[in-house]
Amino acid sequence: MSRFTFWKGLADAVVGVILLAKPEIIYHSAVAKALHRLSGLRLPNPHPESQDAIGAQHAVAIMVVAVGLAHVRASWDRRALPAFVLMNALWSSFALLTVVLKPHRATSALLMTGINHAVFATTMIITTGVGVREMVGLAVDPKAKSA
Repeated sequence: MSRFTFWKGLADAVVGVILLAKPEIIYHSAVAKALHRLSGLRLPNPHPESQDAIGAQHAVAIMVVAVGLAHVRASWDRRALPAFVLMNALWSSFALLTVVLKPHRATSALLMTGINHAVFATTMIITTGVGVREMVGLAVDPKAKSA
């Protein structure tokens, strides 16, 4: 079992519930505000007016809960871990690339999640022993059974 992946997943699920119930706790947190000051990126609006923005924000919160609970499940199966490490690395990469390439679309919370997921991916690599080749599917575990 990967304890780090388990606790990371549980934390994600809690964050998702917070985003559903009271998003300002995260969107206007001390970390988000500090990154706002340092980067110049805007703070996200925790209570958007348009129905599209409300729906998108709700969908993201649900996805965070689902991804978190999937991490909890994956923490018990070594064969599932490479996909979850890759997901965290991609999440970080896409978030940080958005901040750099499209800063008008980015927020301090996006920068925060990009940094968080870089730390998560790195820590998961260290604690699980998942290598880059395994993460991208180039190294196959001979004991693993395919469907």
